[in-house]
Amino acid sequence: MIDVMAIRVGTRLKLAAGVVAEVVENMDDGQWLQVRYLECPARPADVGTVELCHAQDVIKVLSE
Repeated sequence: MIDVMAIRVGTRLKLAAGVVAEVVENMDDGQWLQVRYLECPARPADVGTVELCHAQDVIKVLSE
């Protein structure tokens, strides 16, 4: 499992459903990150949207 507490603002992540997102805020609770969608294959209109992301949705850290 990925240590969400160690993820910093600006980190790019691969999320469930093929989403690529950039962290805009780490809530520092070990569970939630605020992210901006960069790629969203299932819903292209969501690119640029800022959402909360749960730790269980993080598949891989792409860049730090």
